[in-house]
Amino acid sequence: MHPDSLLKIFDRYIGSFLCFLLGGLRSRGPHKYPDPQRILLIQLSAIGDTILAIPTIRSIRNRFPTAHLTMVASSINLQYLEGCPYIDQHTPLRLEELIKSPLNLIRFIMALRRQRFDWAIDFEHWPRLSALLAYGSGAPRRIGFRSSSQHRHFLFTDVVPHVPGQHEVVNFLQIARLLGCPIEGTELEVWLASEDRDWVQGFFSEKGIDPDRRVVVIHPEAGRRGEPRRRLPHDRFVAVADALMARYNAQIIFTGAPSEVELSEQIAAQTRSPCVVAAGKTQINHLAALFTSADLIICGNCGPMHLAAAAGTPVVALHGPTNPLQWGPWGRDHTILHVDVPCSPCLNLGFEYGCSAFADGTSPCMHTIQTGEILEGCERYLTGGRRDRGQSGGSNVAKTRVIKCKQTALPVLH
Repeated sequence: MHPDSLLKIFDRYIGSFLCFLLGGLRSRGPHKYPDPQRILLIQLSAIGDTILAIPTIRSIRNRFPTAHLTMVASSINLQYLEGCPYIDQHTPLRLEELIKSPLNLIRFIMALRRQRFDWAIDFEHWPRLSALLAYGSGAPRRIGFRSSSQHRHFLFTDVVPHVPGQHEVVNFLQIARLLGCPIEGTELEVWLASEDRDWVQGFFSEKGIDPDRRVVVIHPEAGRRGEPRRRLPHDRFVAVADALMARYNAQIIFTGAPSEVELSEQIAAQTRSPCVVAAGKTQINHLAALFTSADLIICGNCGPMHLAAAAGTPVVALHGPTNPLQWGPWGRDHTILHVDVPCSPCLNLGFEYGCSAFADGTSPCMHTIQTGEILEGCERYLTGGRRDRGQSGGSNVAKTRVIKCKQTALPVLH
């Protein structure tokens, strides 16, 4: 059985049972907690959630400057956080290793307990495993989200409602407010080392990319591995790349994870003029540095979309099953293309797709987004004078432009 499937089974059935059982054992009633000396932060999801949690983590650090903050996260999340000044200790977690052996899970929890955390903050909003880790850490105060039908909130001493349709940055900030942390800024961040910028310069030189010409990055894949329903059909990416090269003399770079190299190469092979494929060649902070060196990023709702927004580069974001009010690029000067069909958006927690996929794995609503609409979204960034690359703007998502995509002859499958 695939590790992802095993994890879902464990989380849904065993995790729910344990949340009910252990939740009945926790002490109830009001408590006064002293300021923490050691805080455990838990973020097991993909990179996008970690990026969106940074304004909250920053607020916690500012409120408790002498506290020791430990982050439990996946290796890719910890790579992104390498330069983060708000985290004192990184603890990697490989979910598949914990699920394979109950002994590994017990050992991990015991290692957390030995650190004697005062508070445990769970930034997840649907998996029960993260709530179980917070409970198992032994922290007297445990803070986390209450999500509909997930039962995870039974293990927390302090509960924050997870509000569907509210931007995840705002949802996360409710944790900071509950803890009395002043919100002094909501901007996202990346922390680039000189090696990251040097890598981009070397890559541009190797591939013959002229930094004085327009550079557009297209990230074709979107969402979880093996789940392409957030992805735009291949032919649209080909048409967009061709048009941008013809109209603006743009240089096109396709990015992606190592598992997405074939997809990027297939699309690049169909364009009229040569494009550069960087898929599989970038660590997470190399990718952030590449984004800061680009004029525009085109992608669906995925971690790199949020990374591009954190890097301060305009994003043309393609939303079909996902709600742009909740998951759109955070900041100003972005453009969202959102399909205007009755069943969209269908996702809140990230797995409740409302229809079956087509043969290529994409969802019907993503076929609604037309090439002309994407080019309309790109136009304001590629005409006129050049922008200052890598300069982040404000953090009010309401300033983002939204284009409603209505042109479709395809049925919506239920």
